[in-house]
Amino acid sequence: MTRLALLNDAVARLEQAGIEDARRNAEWLLEDVLGVSRAMLYAHPEAAVSEGEQLHLEALLVRRLRREPLQYVLGYAEFFGLRLRVTPAVLIPRPETEEVVEAALGHLDGLETPWILDIGTGSGAIALALKDRHPSAEVFACDVSADALAVAAENAERLDLALTLVHTDVLNAAFAHDVTPTFHLVISNPPYVPETERATLQPEVRDHEPETALFVPGEDPLRFYQRLADLAPTLLKPGGFVVVETHADHGFGVRDLFRDAGFAEATLKADLSGRPRILTARYVR
Repeated sequence: MTRLALLNDAVARLEQAGIEDARRNAEWLLEDVLGVSRAMLYAHPEAAVSEGEQLHLEALLVRRLRREPLQYVLGYAEFFGLRLRVTPAVLIPRPETEEVVEAALGHLDGLETPWILDIGTGSGAIALALKDRHPSAEVFACDVSADALAVAAENAERLDLALTLVHTDVLNAAFAHDVTPTFHLVISNPPYVPETERATLQPEVRDHEPETALFVPGEDPLRFYQRLADLAPTLLKPGGFVVVETHADHGFGVRDLFRDAGFAEATLKADLSGRPRILTARYVR
């Protein structure tokens, strides 16, 4: 069977299953199986594919047809120029979160050795991106999930980027003791999806990504943001910044929450889709 025939068959099956961007999904899977780039895939469409490679593709394709996220099927995701290992223990890093990192980097200018805390690090995406762009930074990353921290540790080791990883729950009263230094920057992409939206999510998200990283426990959709504001006197140096990702429907509520908590320069930025989702606030004692 040729590359092109195998690719076209995969595209047809993915389209029939209702998977968006079926061709690009099929290309990624076949690129991974063959170990070639997209350009090479199309440069030699007539090249034969071995039986072993066909079986490998079939195994990956079956998983994707069951609506398992492509990144879990491949075992990695690209984020801010880094290739990160991802498993069902961690949220798949999104392009929108790269904009949160961009916003944070702007607040590190002029700091020789900034201290950074990433709360709810998951795969380590945010923490590792900041460390990669600001090598002199002391970067701490915490998560309530030990399995997620294991993935972050694996990514940090493979990328040779030093993080201090802490297993703790930001909602726990002991959190401030588990994470003791004061920071120039606290950054987070916390759970912000209300339980009422569960049924509206794509099956890739709803049925496969970790619930603790997606859904806000309880009735208050701003619960995690209120906790971050309450912890500011303990976590932040005077003049330090909080940068968080928010739900588009609650962005202005998060901004007002930080303003009411006494933060200066609490501003809300739109993401590339025009949705108000990136909040930056400066803590002044």
